[in-house]
Amino acid sequence: MSFTTKYKVDWILFISVTILMMFSISAVYSSSTFYAEYKFGEYDVFFWNHIRNVSIAFALMFLFSVVDYSLLKKLANFLLYFSVILLLLVLFFSIPVKGASRWLDIGIANFQPSEIAKFSLIVYIAKIISERVAIKDEFLFVPMPIFIWIFLISFLIALQPNFSTSLIISTVSLLLLFVAKIKIKYIFRFFVIILIIGSILGISESYRIQRISGFFEFLSSQSETHATYQTNQALIAIGNGGILGLGPGKTQQGRMFLPESYGDYIFSIIGEEYGFVGLLSIILLLAITLFRIYKIAIRTTDLFAFVFASGIFLFIATFSIVNIFVNIGFLPSTGVPMPFISYGGSAIFIYGISVGVVQNIHISIKREEYEF
Repeated sequence: MSFTTKYKVDWILFISVTILMMFSISAVYSSSTFYAEYKFGEYDVFFWNHIRNVSIAFALMFLFSVVDYSLLKKLANFLLYFSVILLLLVLFFSIPVKGASRWLDIGIANFQPSEIAKFSLIVYIAKIISERVAIKDEFLFVPMPIFIWIFLISFLIALQPNFSTSLIISTVSLLLLFVAKIKIKYIFRFFVIILIIGSILGISESYRIQRISGFFEFLSSQSETHATYQTNQALIAIGNGGILGLGPGKTQQGRMFLPESYGDYIFSIIGEEYGFVGLLSIILLLAITLFRIYKIAIRTTDLFAFVFASGIFLFIATFSIVNIFVNIGFLPSTGVPMPFISYGGSAIFIYGISVGVVQNIHISIKREEYEF
């Protein structure tokens, strides 16, 4: 068997992800220079940090594409326990940023444990379902332990507070159980529990109530309040871009008008600089990425690989849709980054690892076809 046959990656998936991550370097540089100059006195701080993060993400993607994905199945429980420990540590030893405690400082860098937790949860769900497929409808043996871990991780993330990520993780996990054909009645019961707890948490903090009420006020009258300031600035950026955009590096809203312009609202800056064509190109690349992951998921005969790849598909799709909807004013402002593009090491590392594992699943499929 030749090397090219043994390690035949999905080149369409690789190219689409590579373009997204390479483009993110330009987007982060353009959207962060003014804030970096104001905050640190150096305009390229975020730029060089992001180059480092993208380089590490590529290395992780390559590493996990050649390491047998079944190793994750063996490490599933450890990853889950490790994630819970990190989420507990972040509540007591985190770096507070804008009133939230979501990051741990490990000396050389800061990282966000919630990113590791959502990856670990996918691995765990895939492991439990694949190992107990014959009894997956017995509540005490499959649905209940999965529900407990979903609740625990989501609750710890909500305490940071990071309510939006907590809600997305719960929702995606339930969707993954639906894909894995867990009985609807179990999924529905847990959904009702999440809905009740989510509603209580949603009105437990005044800023969340202001965001929600401000969002509905914005929808009805398009008036600007403190809660909708970011949404208005994001829409101004997209409006400035028109069809073809102002051009790379020519953002106006990125000049300290739009908060989180290099993170949660980078999609709007791309719209300002590259116009509707640029935004459509990003959406198309994300769609291609998701389609290739979907194709790999449905082709594998390994249930663990199928559930894992489906989970990665759902997370990338959900985070992308929520980020885009927030940027265009279809959802209230919330801290959800754009996959592969937004600034931030933890997220792009996990996406790099995830795509690498999916590539390894693809390689195993091609190897089985060759041997057959």
